Amino acid sequence: MRRHEAVFAALGEDKEERIQVVRQKISISETHGTPVGRSTARAAHLATIGKVLRAIDTLPFQVQQFGHYLYHPAMNMRHLLNAVLLVTAKAALPDLTSAKRVKAQYLVTLALQSYKGEVHGAAEWGPARVAAEMMTFFGASVDQNNWNRDWRDLWVSLRKVIEEVDVQAQQPIWQVIHSEKDQEAA
Repeated sequence: MRRHEAVFAALGEDKEERIQVVRQKISISETHGTPVGRSTARAAHLATIGKVLRAIDTLPFQVQQFGHYLYHPAMNMRHLLNAVLLVTAKAALPDLTSAKRVKAQYLVTLALQSYKGEVHGAAEWGPARVAAEMMTFFGASVDQNNWNRDWRDLWVSLRKVIEEVDVQAQQPIWQVIHSEKDQEAA
């Protein structure tokens, strides 16, 4: 791909900015109006957003949906369902009785909720919280007194799968961030 230099003219107290861009059509829209005399820093910021969105588009669909579930400010049910399906497929749930298998599938959703809270600063859910959320959300009970025997290993394995998919979902975004830092340092 050919690279071109984009020049953002100086406005107000800002200085002129020049950045290298690949010539491609990227559409970026803002949801709020910006004052007259947009800054060059704002234009460069929007260009970086375009690069991040392009990087997200390189991910497989369900991994994108997983990332949206964890980090999108307007997460929806499609994001949740695809995240649950992806983690369930990757987790390879063990052989269980039908009643325990249903609860194991519920645990996938709860593990995602717990992890989502953690990435936003909350503590990991313990057995009491999982049991309470299982009852509230699904109307099913989990005996927290037998957590270590019945559910701990599955919970730990689900968390590992979720962490692996999270790393996969963030990888292209971190590549953009590091390339931007490298360009700034040069």
